[in-house]
Amino acid sequence: MSAARLEVRGLGVAFGGINAVNGASFKGEPGEIVGIIGPNGSGKTTLLDAVSGQVKPTSGQILLDDEDLIDWLPEDRARLGLVRSFQDCRLYPELTVEDTLLVAEDGRRPTKVLAMTFGLPSARRAEKHKRETVDGLLAGLGLERFRHHTVGELSTGTRRVVDLAAIASAQPRLLLLDEPTAGIAQREAEAFGPLLRRLHQLAGATVLIVEHDVPLTFALCDRIVVMEAGQVVSDGTPAEVQRDQAAIDAYLGVSHEALARSGAAAAKPAASAPATKAKASRKRATEAAGNGSGPPASADRRGRAGT
Repeated sequence: MSAARLEVRGLGVAFGGINAVNGASFKGEPGEIVGIIGPNGSGKTTLLDAVSGQVKPTSGQILLDDEDLIDWLPEDRARLGLVRSFQDCRLYPELTVEDTLLVAEDGRRPTKVLAMTFGLPSARRAEKHKRETVDGLLAGLGLERFRHHTVGELSTGTRRVVDLAAIASAQPRLLLLDEPTAGIAQREAEAFGPLLRRLHQLAGATVLIVEHDVPLTFALCDRIVVMEAGQVVSDGTPAEVQRDQAAIDAYLGVSHEALARSGAAAAKPAASAPATKAKASRKRATEAAGNGSGPPASADRRGRAGT
């Protein structure tokens, strides 16, 4: 299955008198990773809800390979290869990781009950293919060592990876990810950049991702869409958006400061003059106190994490 082309034209979603999305337009070319960023309440998740069919738009078009999906049900969109994740991954805590992925495979490729009961050759072949697919997902996303762990035993970040693996098994053509790093530890969040790239390679899909981690988004995505008050205020490559005054005013602030918040996910820009002066002042204060060592390691880590 080939990656899909997404085009959103003048999309509007209203709840009562509030326009949650107001005339949003952007494109995602086949195989691209498109990041949607913006302040809370800017309409990012509502936009995903509209594209996936969870809410009904009041205006505009959602084109998947030039097919307008406005009147399509979510299950019909899923048959076209549109798959969506949610912020809270709801997995069965008592199942092992392997069984969780096998359940996802059973849902995608069900086997007839009688064929399974009597062990017919077709059922045995289907079961073999499902297990081969699960083995590939476990190896591809670094979950092999958790194969026999129950989901309830896993950290939040690892559960999120299991959820992504189950999504990848659905062979999406357009994959919608809603804040995949929400609620997980900083150390795990920093590892999600390479993981999401690997997921993109495994799925071979166009990806639309809503994310608050700006460095991760800029390092991962081919295109960035910045939203404010339901509208798209900037759209372009990461380099273009980083220089766009509208994006800076809407969300990024001083762009190099925003991109330095999470440290390891993106390349760190050169220190600005005020930061250099502050560092020199700290050094002089340390020397005056007769201690040649720098700040405690924990404080240094907190500074890099932006907390």
